[in-house]
Order: sequence, then C-alpha cells, then structure tokens
Amino acid sequence: MRCLTYLLLLPETLKKSKKVGKLPGRLPVCYEILTLSLTSKKKQQQQQQQQRKEKMAAELYPAANTNNTNLSNGTTVADTEKTKEVQVSQASSSSAATTPTTQQNINNNNVDPPSWQCSHPTLRERYMYSDEIDLEADTVLATLYAAKKYIVPALAKACVNFLETSLEAKNACVLLSQSRLFEEPELTQRCWEVIDAQAELSLGSEGFCEIDLQTLEIILRRETLNTKEVVVFEAVMSWAAAECKRQGLGPTTRNKRDVLGKALFLVRIPTMSLEEFANGAAQCDILTLEETHNVFLWYTAAKKPELDFPLTARKGLVPQRCHRFQSSAYRSNQWRYRGRCDSIQFAVDKRIFIAGLGLYGSSGGKAEYSVKIELKRQGVTLAQNLTKFVSDGSSSTFPVWFEHPVQVEQDAFYTVSAVLDGNELSYFGQEGMTEVQCGKVTFQFQCSSDSTNGTGVQGGQIPELVFYA
Repeated sequence: MRCLTYLLLLPETLKKSKKVGKLPGRLPVCYEILTLSLTSKKKQQQQQQQQRKEKMAAELYPAANTNNTNLSNGTTVADTEKTKEVQVSQASSSSAATTPTTQQNINNNNVDPPSWQCSHPTLRERYMYSDEIDLEADTVLATLYAAKKYIVPALAKACVNFLETSLEAKNACVLLSQSRLFEEPELTQRCWEVIDAQAELSLGSEGFCEIDLQTLEIILRRETLNTKEVVVFEAVMSWAAAECKRQGLGPTTRNKRDVLGKALFLVRIPTMSLEEFANGAAQCDILTLEETHNVFLWYTAAKKPELDFPLTARKGLVPQRCHRFQSSAYRSNQWRYRGRCDSIQFAVDKRIFIAGLGLYGSSGGKAEYSVKIELKRQGVTLAQNLTKFVSDGSSSTFPVWFEHPVQVEQDAFYTVSAVLDGNELSYFGQEGMTEVQCGKVTFQFQCSSDSTNGTGVQGGQIPELVFYA
C-alpha cells in the first residue's frame, strides 16, 4: 500500500516542484524506485510457485548462477530480466530525464515505461550482431535460456521451433521438463504427444532418468501413457537409481524409497498381471513385506485389502484407422501371395505415429497367415516386424502391429509394405481413394514401386493404416 500511496501522491508532488523549479536529474530515480517496489511485490506473490525453476536452471547453467539471484527468489527466466529491463530503462531515463515525452508520461501518471524491446523488434537492433540464427542440438537449450533471459522473442521462437523438429522419444522427457521451466506450452504439448504414443521408448530412455522429481510425478499421473504398467515400474526404478547417484547415495532399497517419496505410490502396481508383479515388483525389494503381501491378496482373495497404489488402469491411447478402400471383394483366383510384396505410399498433413497395418484375411474360412510388415522413408527402413494373424473368413480387416509406434512427419511420403505367406486366397480392396480425411489428419496415397503383387491406389491389400494422432 505504501508504494501505491506514493504513486498517487506523485503528480501532486510534481505540481509543487514546478513552483520552486526543476528537480535536476533526480526525478527519474524516484520514478524507478517506485517501479521497482511494485515489481518486488509482484515477485513476492510468485515466489513459492517458481522456486523449482531456478533450481533446474542452476543445474543446467551453473556459469550463470551469479546472475540468477532473482531466480532463486522464485521468478521465471523471463521475470528475472524484468528488473534488469527497469535498470536499462533507468539508465536511459537518466540521460533523457527532461525530454518532453518523459515529462508528459509522468504528468499523465503513465508510470510504466515502454519496453525498449518493443521499439527494437529485430535482433540486429538489440545489441545483436545479425539476424542469422545458427542453432545446434548441443547448445539450443542454453540459447533458449539466454533468449528468455534477455527477452529476445524472435530467438526464443527459433529455439522452440528447432526443439520441436528434433523432438523424439529419447529426448521427449527432458524437453518436457525444460518446456515447463521455460513456460513454452506448445512445446510441452508436443512432448506429451511423443511421450504418450511412444511411452515405452520415452520411459526407457536415458533422458527419462535425468528429469526432476516434479516432472516424474507429473508423468506418472498421466492417464494416456500408452504402455504396460510394468514398463512404468521399471522406468521408475531406473530413475530412483540415477537420483541416488546424483545425491551421492548408494542405490539401496531404503535410499530409492526415500528419493522417490510419494512418486512410488503413483505407479499402478495392481494393474499389472499377477505374473508381471510376481516376476518384477515383488522381487525387487522396493516394497515392504506388508505391501507385497497385500498386493498378492488383492490379486487372489475374495476380500481384498486396501492398497496405497492406484487400482484403475491407464486409459492409454485409442488407435485410429485410415481406411482407403470403399469396398472389398474376392474372386476364385485372387488375391494370392506366395511371398510377393504388397506396398503403398502415403503422406499426411500433420505429425502422427504409425502403430500398425490393417490387412485382409482369407475369403475361404478361418486361416492363419505369416506376415512381414515394414515402414520406410526414402529407402531407409524405420520399422519392421515379423508376426502372424488369424482371419475368420470375413471381409473384416485384421491388425498387425509394429513393435513400437513410429513417428511420421508431415508432408513427406512414406512406404508401407506387407509380405504375406498363406495358402488361402484372401479378400482385396477396390474403389481406392487418393485422399482420405481421418479425423483431423488428411492422408494422400500413391503407388509404390516396391509393390510386386498388384497392390496400388485403386485396389489390393493394406486397406488400413493404424495410427495415433
């Protein structure tokens, strides 16, 4: 309230000062003190919410620690430099204290000075040597930190775009942590898309073991992680061992429980199968004997004990299917295989994750097929799997899956192929479409030179692409 009172009295003080003469060189100082007081009050309101962000920034950029006093008080990277911006403004105001514009702003109670960045929008105008930005994977996070610190939005945007294009399962969890630190919601959302769709790869990466405890807890609360809970449990154990090492502790059971804290009880242990629990969590000694005993009773007893772990399975992701044929048919001499390749090319207008293919099965009753499926881009194999499926004699499609969903970028053609082996004739598609709208994703199809069994845009096999978006 004192700051506000002084602010309201300021115009009256100025009026009195005009009667006795000018205040040479001291008016801007008074003005800046008021501004700093208001800024300090705002920072105090944000202190508890932002303390973790400084800790993470200090660990990432120790060389900048001496300049991070404000971050330790709980401000974001951008907030830290607001005070510095005031200081810059103060220095500028000192040299122009008596200009008409400055005097007019003060007389009009316009106590917030225009940001110097607003009047200098390009990098070249801000103490920067050129508008050419050359980013590298090893330095982009440090560059983003500097861009946020010195409030250079064009450079910050370029860094975020670079991170989005380089985002993949192995770095998604680390970038999730950083995107939260730097308050970049679009990058955060992109990280979640990768982590959800490629959860097993993301949680099994080295980057997952480098995240902070709060980010770990946020991931463990995620309903849409598309993986088995035993994978989540194993990832948590790896993180606990890495955290013990960071804290200089031995990787004992007690230390792992201590560093995990309540995060251990975010793992949905009861949603594992009994076999997964017995061969994994029950034998790793992270649980107490009582906890292990109660979980076994929960699996087997009619009267189930209360558990401290969540009981409901994660929802995961619902796969979507892009169907490219308008009808299907079968004939007495089609569709044969004998080890030949059915293939088609496709492109999409937004990033997706290909999880598998839908294939036609036998037209003559129940039959089993062996199949090798493959996904390539510009001749480079991105994923393949050798598996089997059983068809029931209907014209339905039958899914076959890649081991992990594969990230597919927009506006680039990919090739999917299937080599089936089976004695029975199968159904085949007809009236194929070159463009298919599936939810928010548009697919385009074209013929593939890899196809040696007759499949093309108009007809053949591979009626469906199974994906997450």
